[in-house]
Amino acid sequence: MTRLLVSLGLLLAFPAAVAAQGAEASPDLSISSFDPESATAPTSGVEGPGIKIGEGTVIHPVFGLSTGLVSNVFYEEADTLATGVLRLFGQVGAGSLSSARLTPTNPGAGGEESDQGSFQYRASLRASYDFMLSGNDDVSAQGGLGLGATLRGLTNPMGTWSFGFDENFTRLIRAANFETDADTNRDINTLGLNLLYHPRGRSLSGYLYYNNTIDIFEASTIDFADRMQHRFGIHPMWRVLPQTVVFADVSQGIYGGLGDSMKVSSYPLVAQAGIGTLLSPAATVNVHAGYTNGFYSSGPSYSSVTAGAQLGYRYTPFGRAALTYDLKYEDSVNANYYRDHVVRLLVQQMFVPFALMVQPEVHFRQYNGITIVNGPTTRDDVIISLIAGAHYNFRNSLAVGLDYRFSAVQTDYRYTATGGAVDDPSFVRHQLLLGMRWAM
Repeated sequence: MTRLLVSLGLLLAFPAAVAAQGAEASPDLSISSFDPESATAPTSGVEGPGIKIGEGTVIHPVFGLSTGLVSNVFYEEADTLATGVLRLFGQVGAGSLSSARLTPTNPGAGGEESDQGSFQYRASLRASYDFMLSGNDDVSAQGGLGLGATLRGLTNPMGTWSFGFDENFTRLIRAANFETDADTNRDINTLGLNLLYHPRGRSLSGYLYYNNTIDIFEASTIDFADRMQHRFGIHPMWRVLPQTVVFADVSQGIYGGLGDSMKVSSYPLVAQAGIGTLLSPAATVNVHAGYTNGFYSSGPSYSSVTAGAQLGYRYTPFGRAALTYDLKYEDSVNANYYRDHVVRLLVQQMFVPFALMVQPEVHFRQYNGITIVNGPTTRDDVIISLIAGAHYNFRNSLAVGLDYRFSAVQTDYRYTATGGAVDDPSFVRHQLLLGMRWAM
């Protein structure tokens, strides 16, 4: 049953899941990007008032249970294998008092702004365990333990100068794209440091930032793709009108491999400017454009325009839609880089206590500098993804949810496996999970 492919082909199954660090760093330390395929993503979905353990410190335990189906365990183009899934989830977090606890019990008495102190922080440890409910040994072996740890903080939040940090570690459990006992489990550590300048009543603000990513594959057969990324940048902002901000972003990256990695070193430069404004009380627009250059030490590189735009519209007090387009260039684990045209629509609607979300997106992606032994050096993909969810909140600390994810990759790429078989890494995959999460 096991097909022995050349080791460099392992990563071609994950064109949608492999992401490099972006050009911009966000100073908003309270919001983390959410990977719907990661059970240990920083967002738990619910949060209770917590348990106060000290002056200004609260711990937040969260527990969860989900079950459902996965239609294509190994991301195969044909002869797919489906399985049931049982996922257990646990999280414990500690941090500064929540906004609910910081709110005065009688806000009309004085109207003073809450004192947020000189240091705010949140820390959490997360663990999930996936049981693949199948009698097939190769399928059941694809379950396992996912881990996550996050520490983020902000000093002097009410002052002119603030320093923020965001440290996140994730162990991702990923099956390979063919029937084998190998996998592409990986350990990813990201660190973001921000020095923010945000004086009250002034039109000028901005921040300096440093981002670091260490991406390590646990299987020794895939350590050729291990890598480390550094990025330094500056992001000045100018409020030209009460609801209009003009910004610039200039950053320099230093990317390379780790240990015996075959990853080509690069020094990507990004310089761009943009504007964000209100078109009306219900409509927002954000546009940015600039120049980027990969400066790869060998093989193909890029020198091109980078651009993006987002149009948002709040069509009801509890509903919002956002349409986004991005043209970007990213470092890749299985090639020098890829160019991506991304079109994404996000719709969120509240029917209290129901919350609905749907996010379709399409990527027109081209890889350049693929290092696989028995295949071309370029690859063109069309990636279609749909994330949808419906959640019912019994209260802020207890919710049930139905989550669906559809992924489809169609590619012109073919490579020759050991034994002469030609592999098509295209696939279609459905995942449906029903679960509950409870927070103390």
